[in-house]
Amino acid sequence: MDMELTIEQLNEVVVRHEQTIDDLTSKLNAYQSQLQTLTAPLVKESDETPPPHY
Repeated sequence: MDMELTIEQLNEVVVRHEQTIDDLTSKLNAYQSQLQTLTAPLVKESDETPPPHY
């Protein structure tokens, strides 16, 4: 009986860890997407007008 209880407890821990990993992975993907949006150039270099000294 002790072994079954231990296995059940370990299983619960594994399930919680899987849920935590899934949540963190989802958040990481969202943050990466936001970061790419923020770091993407707002205007293409080819669309920019050259400085007046050219």
